[in-house]
Amino acid sequence: MSHVAHFLADPLPRVPVRRPGSLRRTSSVDMVVGADGGLTLLGRARDPDGTLASCQALVGRDRLLATLEVQPRVPGSDGLIGRLVGRGFRAAVDGLCAPGTLGSVLLCELPVAALLSGYGTLYTGRFPSPMSDEFLAGLPVDICAGWASSASMVVRIRDERSIPTPGGPVSPGDGTPDDELHDDELHDDELHDDDDDGSVVVVGNWHAMPPLAPDSMRRQRLIERHGTAVWAMFRDSYARPDGVVTILHEYSVSAALTDDGSRIASCVATPRVLPWAECPSAAASAQRIVGQPVSDLRALVRDELVGTSTCTHLNDLLSSLSQVDHLVSAP
Repeated sequence: MSHVAHFLADPLPRVPVRRPGSLRRTSSVDMVVGADGGLTLLGRARDPDGTLASCQALVGRDRLLATLEVQPRVPGSDGLIGRLVGRGFRAAVDGLCAPGTLGSVLLCELPVAALLSGYGTLYTGRFPSPMSDEFLAGLPVDICAGWASSASMVVRIRDERSIPTPGGPVSPGDGTPDDELHDDELHDDELHDDDDDGSVVVVGNWHAMPPLAPDSMRRQRLIERHGTAVWAMFRDSYARPDGVVTILHEYSVSAALTDDGSRIASCVATPRVLPWAECPSAAASAQRIVGQPVSDLRALVRDELVGTSTCTHLNDLLSSLSQVDHLVSAP
């Protein structure tokens, strides 16, 4: 197993404190790869009003959904059991709950987490090596900037017949799981304030999360709306066997909505942690959603932001901006 240092390693030292009057939604999903190749996914999310949601899923080695528990319950979610947790899964979720709701956010995260969990298999040394000719022939080339057929990672895979293991930066702080993005210093009296209409709004930076277990991964997301200003980010982390947390991917996006909130007026993506030299070039693709209706973002990103000028992880972040339609109570 060969190792390579990340090309870009500039993670946020700390999540920005929530701005007064803003609305912030956070979510996370932990990925634990079993010895049999199966996968346990643990999702959590919190809305600005303090509403919490969670899910727990078991995914078989064949990537079929074996069990699923969602709280609050999503009617019909049992019908997802037996489905491939991959292509087509999100469309099935859309038939059960409205896109952008907390239940939808967590369920739609499952195929992303199943894909990311491959890095967990790589980190733990369980990925097959050397690769067979058949495996090399089936590499998913030209799906994004980092996986372009001429990209440094793909060239190295073909030369070495193995996937190099990216060594991301240690999470800010002392690198232990407790330094992951969450509010370990907040007290109960800091968690809420009264909005102008008397409603309760969550002030804390993040929802509660346990320390990241060794040899597991976590994707964290945040989206905050303040009037027409939107800020969002995600981070993918891995906890090494010694408990030190390293970062695999991280992006943030600053966007503005039109005055009526219906379209994207501006959008700038900032790459912060990315493994391969070609990856940061995809940040420019964020400009392609400017002028587009917020309600169309998921379909637009899925259908048009494809190929080597884009990044699958950034695309997922851009698609998540459609959630601002559910953050509409800011004064």
